[in-house]
Amino acid sequence: MIKFIVFSALVVLIDGELKSNILCLGRNTTSKSIIDYCLSQNGRLESRCCLSSNLTQILAIDLTDMNLNKVPNFSEYNDLITVNMIDLRINPQLKSSEDDDFLRMQSLNYLFLPKQVQCPGNESVWKIINQTIDPTGIACIEQKDFCLNSTYICPALNSYCVTNGPNHYLCLCKDGYHGYKCLRHGEFPKLAFFGITVVITIVLSTFFYLTQRRNIKKD
Repeated sequence: MIKFIVFSALVVLIDGELKSNILCLGRNTTSKSIIDYCLSQNGRLESRCCLSSNLTQILAIDLTDMNLNKVPNFSEYNDLITVNMIDLRINPQLKSSEDDDFLRMQSLNYLFLPKQVQCPGNESVWKIINQTIDPTGIACIEQKDFCLNSTYICPALNSYCVTNGPNHYLCLCKDGYHGYKCLRHGEFPKLAFFGITVVITIVLSTFFYLTQRRNIKKD
């Protein structure tokens, strides 16, 4: 009971929206790859997840044998950027979707997939791709820098490319630039932006309050 309470508190800390428990809670991990990796990192196994030694980060997730038909939308969960290993083998119905799979998983360097699913991006994204026997599947090892190994180029002159998970990328503004297509130079006018936002909020709140009061008096 105490163990469950501690882990529940960790879920709140990691995700802030009580979503990460969907990935971690359940039966204990059975993936030998996850177990061995967790031991090598001096981590702590909690149900399906391997946590860092200080219990503040998720390092690996065992999603084997869950009857999944699609890859979970990891972008829905906060702070999974530290996940370095995911095992999705023993999911014979699993299908891939290049548009969304593993979005924001920037630290993912060990990805195990069932045999019917290819490594996202194949050789252009992974340094090593091997077959696994027990269980049967595919091992995608060590993400390459997508921005260096892709023909995609950020169109804006003042932007640059960063990897945003296997086969995904982001275009960010260079220092000193912001706004549409990074065309505006100088610091973002935070004070003016928040000042205008506050004024608009007050005006709208006052308007709705007076309107509501008027309707009450009529009734």
